[in-house]
Amino acid sequence: MPHPIIAIQAQKLPHENFYRMPVKYTTAIFANGGMPIILPLLASPEYFDRIWPLVDGIVLSGCHSDLDPLLYGEAPHPKLGPITEERDRFDWLLLQRAHQERVPLLAICRGFQSLNVFRGGKLMQDIASELPTQVEHEVDDPRRLHAHAVRLAPASLLNPLPREAILPVNSEHHQALREPGNGLRPIAWAEDGLIEAVQGEEASHYVLGMQWHPERTHDLDELSRDIFENFMQAVRAHMQRGKQY
Repeated sequence: MPHPIIAIQAQKLPHENFYRMPVKYTTAIFANGGMPIILPLLASPEYFDRIWPLVDGIVLSGCHSDLDPLLYGEAPHPKLGPITEERDRFDWLLLQRAHQERVPLLAICRGFQSLNVFRGGKLMQDIASELPTQVEHEVDDPRRLHAHAVRLAPASLLNPLPREAILPVNSEHHQALREPGNGLRPIAWAEDGLIEAVQGEEASHYVLGMQWHPERTHDLDELSRDIFENFMQAVRAHMQRGKQY
C-alpha cells in the first residue's frame, strides 16, 4: 500500500499576507508513515475538485485566530481574538468533503473548534471571562510540555481501557466547547469540566478532535504517539475500503 497522503490546511492571521505551518504537524504525520501536504486556504470548489483525489486523510490544524461567532449564532465577545475569514471558509469546505466521503479526520485545537461548530455546536468565546477556573488552559510557553490533566472516557478512541484514565496534556487556548455538535461524543474533560476531546459517533467515519496539541509531544509521550498511530491506521483502513466517489 502506498504511503497515505495527509492534507493539513495552512494557518494565517488576518493581517498577514503569508501562510504559516508549525513544523511539528508535518513531522508527526511523517513519523507515522504519512506524506503531509499543506493546503493553501483557497476556498474554491474547483481547487478542491482537483486536489481531493490525492487526499487519504485530514489533519485540521490549530491557529492563533478564532472562528467568527456568527457561525454559531452569537455576537462577538469583547475578548474575541482575530478572525480569519479565509480559514473559516476553507475549513467548511474541507469538513463538508470529509463528512460526505467519510475521510478520516484528526482535528486539533482551533481545528477541533471548527469541527464542533460545523456540526452545529457552540463555543465559549473566552474561558477567563466566562468560567472561573484554576486550570491553566492558555499556557504560551514551549518549555511547558504539560499544563493540566484530562480525564479520558473508557473504551474510547483515546483510551481503550474499560476504566477512566487521567493523563497530562499541553494547553494553549482561550476558547472552549460549550455545546458539542451533532454526532460528536465527548470523551475527555479537564478538571474544571471543560470538554477536551470528542469522537464521532458514526462507526464508518473516523473522527477525533482534541483541544490540546498532540503533535508537539508525539515523540515524547504515549498518548500523543497513540493518537497519530491510531489515526494513520484508520486512514489505511479507509484506503483499503476504497474512497467513495
